[in-house]
Amino acid sequence: MIRTTAIIATALTLGLGAAPALAGDAAWTYSDGMKLKIKCRSSGCKVTAKKPGGSWVLVEEGKGGNENFQVLEAKYKKVKPAF
Repeated sequence: MIRTTAIIATALTLGLGAAPALAGDAAWTYSDGMKLKIKCRSSGCKVTAKKPGGSWVLVEEGKGGNENFQVLEAKYKKVKPAF
């Protein structure tokens, strides 16, 4: 019984510890062809954008978490970033 419990506990620890804490990802394209990506983890959020034919540019970086992801998603769906 102790051996089975130890194996289960180890499996749970490894399984939960290896999985990243996802807060959210989103990507979309504006009507003019500009692309935007939001990648949030518990450690932080990054917003990047790319003009047609251009390179990816960091638009914003901030605190992580699901709440901040939702704020960023709402912000950039309303207003296209200027860079």
